[in-house]
Amino acid sequence: MEIKSSNIKRQCFRLSTILILAIFITGCGSKEEKKEKHLARAKEYIASNELKKAVIELKNVIQLEPKNDAAYYELGETYLKLKQGREAFQSFLRAVSVNPGNLQAQLKVGQILLLGKQTKEAKEKAELVLSKTPNNIDALSLLAGAYLQEKDTDSALSTLLKASKVDPSHFNTQISLGKVYLLKKDLENAEKAFQAAKKLDLKSRVPYVELSRIYGTKGEWQKAEKQMLEMVDSTEPKYQSLNVLAGYYESRKRMDDAEKQYLKAVELAPPEDVVPLMNLGAFYARQKSYEKALDALEKANAVKKDDPNILMNIATLDFDFSKLEAAEEVVDQILKKDKDNTGANYLKGRLYLAKKDFDNAMVRFDVVLRDQPDNSMAHYFKGLCLIGKGKLMLAKSSLLKATELNPNLVEARLILADFYLKERDKDLAREQIESVLKNSPENAQALIRLGDLKILERDAKGAEEAYKKVIELTPKSATAYMKLGILYNLTGKLEEAKENFSKSMELDPQKVEALSMLVDVFIKQKNYKKAMDLCNVYKNKYSDDKSLLARVEYLQGNVYLTQKNTKKARSHFEKAIEIDPNLLAPYEILAKLSLKDKNFKEAISRYESILSKDPKYLAGYMTIGTIYDQQGDYKKAEEYYRKALDIKNDFGPAANNLAWIMAEKGENIDVALDYARTAKEQMPKNPSVMDTLGWIYYLNGSYLNAISELQDSVGLVPDNATINYHLGLAYYKNNDLDAASEYLNKALKLDPGFKGSDEARKVLKKINTGSHQ
Repeated sequence: MEIKSSNIKRQCFRLSTILILAIFITGCGSKEEKKEKHLARAKEYIASNELKKAVIELKNVIQLEPKNDAAYYELGETYLKLKQGREAFQSFLRAVSVNPGNLQAQLKVGQILLLGKQTKEAKEKAELVLSKTPNNIDALSLLAGAYLQEKDTDSALSTLLKASKVDPSHFNTQISLGKVYLLKKDLENAEKAFQAAKKLDLKSRVPYVELSRIYGTKGEWQKAEKQMLEMVDSTEPKYQSLNVLAGYYESRKRMDDAEKQYLKAVELAPPEDVVPLMNLGAFYARQKSYEKALDALEKANAVKKDDPNILMNIATLDFDFSKLEAAEEVVDQILKKDKDNTGANYLKGRLYLAKKDFDNAMVRFDVVLRDQPDNSMAHYFKGLCLIGKGKLMLAKSSLLKATELNPNLVEARLILADFYLKERDKDLAREQIESVLKNSPENAQALIRLGDLKILERDAKGAEEAYKKVIELTPKSATAYMKLGILYNLTGKLEEAKENFSKSMELDPQKVEALSMLVDVFIKQKNYKKAMDLCNVYKNKYSDDKSLLARVEYLQGNVYLTQKNTKKARSHFEKAIEIDPNLLAPYEILAKLSLKDKNFKEAISRYESILSKDPKYLAGYMTIGTIYDQQGDYKKAEEYYRKALDIKNDFGPAANNLAWIMAEKGENIDVALDYARTAKEQMPKNPSVMDTLGWIYYLNGSYLNAISELQDSVGLVPDNATINYHLGLAYYKNNDLDAASEYLNKALKLDPGFKGSDEARKVLKKINTGSHQ
């Protein structure tokens, strides 16, 4: 019995072992079978372009076999087709991590690194593959690409020539050779390379297009067109080639031929392909034909209803043609379905910016930058928002980032140049100006700023050359003539100054600054009759422009005031206010005249009687407020300024003076700043408003912002002691002691007893004794 029992145990043991092995073998077979099934399904999905499903199957393979480098490689290729670059890169990296000998994956990693401008790392990958397979065409191409990024065209060329010897029938090598020869301006060899590529693949558009460009560069336009026509006959689908041909005709300014080809492409395209309609719409937009462009885009939208890409093109078209309401309606339609749509948020931001709604605009640009941190235009427009909000340091950072991402962003560089010129930072201003002129030596705006820089550098000859160059390039530049007039005025060449101011006015009647400066020249020469006659001619010629007429009346008042003819001066100042109640300067002078005559009650009574008949007469509230202001009755002045703002909440003159009172009384500086910004928005070129805003920035500790505003103010009224004093203090707080000393001394020279003169002397003493630290 015991023996039987022992046998039974041994048999049971053998049976259980067999069962375990069977289960193990069956399990292994099942795992392998599962993997093969997932792989098979992945291949089927890739073949049928169901790529997202293929991703799932490949991930199942990797889950079953985590060290399957081939599956990682295939996953990377699938992600590339889905345009998910980051995921593709990670998959290829995983493949080479699992198997460094997977040279295909190493090449893919190198190619993606090259696209990301990681040149050194890409080059290392190419060299790694070439160390294993010296004649690997793809590795040679990758190495050539790395050399090109290093701007080593000779090494790139020799590498591609080696690849061409290895495989003369490699199409992409011939294309790359042609492009490198073009970089070296070797048109003959470039032509040979593209001809060779063309023979290798008659159905590729690239060789035809490149050959056409070469012939165009030589001025051989018949041969260039022949290549394009051959391309249309040889390549498929034909309608796509017709779009390329249309683009060629458009570049040659053969617009009728271009339109015919765009229309023919639409006719031949399958109904579901809306690209030709989109191209046609873009062509009409470039031709400034809004209705035709909109018609083409709406036809595309009818085919692919509510497609975000088509809707974005419609919204952009509306925006570009200043149909802002229509653009906003379409953008909102996109955002309703996809609140994170980058293009729609970008355009919504621009719409807010157009309405000067800087806060909401910035929110939208931040959404764009969250998804596209390298979007240079989003940084640029964010910078404009920050300028609108008065946050100049932050604006500068955004604009610098924009130029870092896109060194050719001229608009940003010009604004930065303006910042630096105002701050008297000659080196940084020069850097921005020269960067623009390097790529565009005839950029008029940059040349204007070059002239301004030369004045700052006390190089009168250089400034004259720059302004004259602008006039040579753009003979109708009123600004250039005015700048030249200012230069001649500064250097005592008054006749030349008058000539250039007159020319500026002739070219742009709205440039009252030129008229003002010309009148000042006549006053300097004590030729008062000429000054008055000039103003009268101007008034008669442009009698329909109220804003302009008011400013001319103000100038005439100044002419009489210079002659001490107070009665006639007052008449012109009052006329200026009657014509344009927003013009601040006449109020200030009339208030001073009233104070000087000590007729306060009479002045107030006169305006109070008007207000009793017309309670919304802004000028009345403003003038009474100004008189109380001049008398030092700030409480009453504030009361009347607020009444004016109750009637018109963006009334610049009242906002400016109220801001000043609040600043002087040390009240809520942030609220005062809001009022000052309102005034600046309404009267952007008024020196008193610039002074108010600059002074409040100073009190708020924003010294660079203060310098920017006060520099503008001093530029317009250089002989105002108080503004020079304010600018001197701002420079002092910003530790620019030379500039501080210059402006404080100038203020005391202009008026030794101005309000603040004692403080100016104290600060100068600290600077001179070195006790400022």
